[in-house]
Amino acid sequence: MLREKVTLVDYEEKMSLTQAADFLESLAKKLREDGTFTLTHGGKSHEVTLAPRVEVEIKLERKGNKTKFDLELEWHESDKEKDAGISID
Repeated sequence: MLREKVTLVDYEEKMSLTQAADFLESLAKKLREDGTFTLTHGGKSHEVTLAPRVEVEIKLERKGNKTKFDLELEWHESDKEKDAGISID
């Protein structure tokens, strides 16, 4: 049975690099400490609780003078452990 994809939050905002880093640091802290966080946007709150293992997808693209870096986390309750194959220095 196919399940329909539902987008709960779709948000974009221009911010300074420092603001973006602060946002990512806050997210990383919540994930490290609690494994969960709450997204609040448009008067609605969504609690996000990740599984102990997540799939991480990294994509770096360049088109002309525009560069895009995507970071995606995906998880399923039945995910098994795997070795990490990428790092940030």
